[in-house]
This record gives sequence, structure tokens and C-alpha cells, in this order.
Amino acid sequence: MKFSLKTLAAAVALAAAAGSASAAINDGSNGNGELFFSAWDGATSYTYDMNTTIDAFEASKNAAGNLDLVWGADFMSGYGSWIANANTSSLQWSVLAMDSSGQRRILATVGSSMTATNSRIDALRNGVTQTQTYLANINGVISGNSFVVTDSSAATYAGKVGDKIFNSFNFDTTGSFINNSYASGLVFEKTTAAATGTTALGANSAYTDDGIAVRAWVDGNNTLHIAAVPEPSEYAMLLAGLGLMGVVARRRSQKQA
Repeated sequence: MKFSLKTLAAAVALAAAAGSASAAINDGSNGNGELFFSAWDGATSYTYDMNTTIDAFEASKNAAGNLDLVWGADFMSGYGSWIANANTSSLQWSVLAMDSSGQRRILATVGSSMTATNSRIDALRNGVTQTQTYLANINGVISGNSFVVTDSSAATYAGKVGDKIFNSFNFDTTGSFINNSYASGLVFEKTTAAATGTTALGANSAYTDDGIAVRAWVDGNNTLHIAAVPEPSEYAMLLAGLGLMGVVARRRSQKQA
């Protein structure tokens, strides 16, 4: 039952994505913005409309079972061609989403150490506004597609958002090939900032699902994932525990014999 509920929630979110693949990225001006993936290498960039709103993502995460969202064929159709010619030694990537109706919600990957607080809320709100301007440029050229490939001179170049969302964040939100986060995944978090005020700090909170960190990554088949995946050390502990249980079971069996 746990599996089916989680799978159903994921299927609903991704079915909505498939059904509106050519729609503009919802920038959250009226609340509940959409997730979008960006990658850039200093010369060109790739931006993909994930067609999953903040509310839909959180509903899927909160459903029973472990989160496991996948963007497959539609994502690969453009990304595979772009990455084949990209300079992976300088590649950066991120997943973001935000809204600006009332309290700001900013979802972001975590590329460096994150504390409980972020920058001042006025800086965070400014970062949201600048990102919405960037998305307006993206939406001006995305018509008929779910992605945009552009060069560094264009207003649609993903590198303009940068590693700290127009320098509004106090931590890096990007992964890279060099530090292997592209393959192993980045923690996914939510920052909140009040709609009014200036000097208070935004609040950061990493997403977890049943105590397991939620991470984003692109696998070797150029498929995009956001899922709750245990750390390798947690897998080792699990296997060790299962091994211990096996030893205990064998000893009990021998005694009974």
C-alpha cells in the first residue's frame, strides 16, 4: 500500500508534466511555481521545464513510501544532444523553483554546506524577482518545446542565474562533474522568506522522506531524478544489520536442531 500511494502521487505529477510539455515554466508570480532544471558550461546552457509545481512535488514527497520522481524520454530528447557537446569540466547544474505570492518559497539543490538560515529576506525576494525576469525570457522562446538551448550571450543563458540565484543565497546551489555531485546527487531544500520586512533571515530546510535525504541527480542514461536515496553508509549499515540478523537466525536454528 505504501508503494502504490507513492507511485500514484508520482504518476499524477509526471502525467501532468507529459500532458503540458510545451507549456511555459510557471514562475510562481501567482504562487506555486514549477521546478526547472538548468545546466551550463560557460558557452551554452540547457534549461528544462520539469512541469511539476512546488505543491505537486511536496504532495508526492508527503505520500506514503519513499519519493522516486523520474523525468525520462522527454528530458533526454534535448539534454542528450546538448551534453554530448558540452564542456563537462566546467559544467554546473541545478534544480530550482519559487513563488512570490505571500511568503516566498524557493526550492533549490544544495552544492555546498547549508546552515539553518539564509541571506536577508529582502535579498531573497530580489533573487526571486530576478529569476522570474529570467524565466520570462525563457518562456518567450520555449514555445513548442520543453527545453531551451542557448549561448552565453543571450538573456536566456542559465549561467546568468548563477550558483547563488543572482547572488541572493548564502550557499552554492549547483553541482558539477568535478566534485561528482552530478552523478551522486545533490540534497534538495526549501528556503522561505517573509513577504515583508528587510533584515530578518530566510529559513533553510532540507527535504527528507521518512528520514532519508531527498536528492536530485542525472544518471548515466541522461535521466533526471529527484528521490529519497540512502547514503552509501546507510546501505552498509542496513546490509550489516541484515547480516547480523542472519547470523542470529542460524544460531537459533542450530540450537533448535
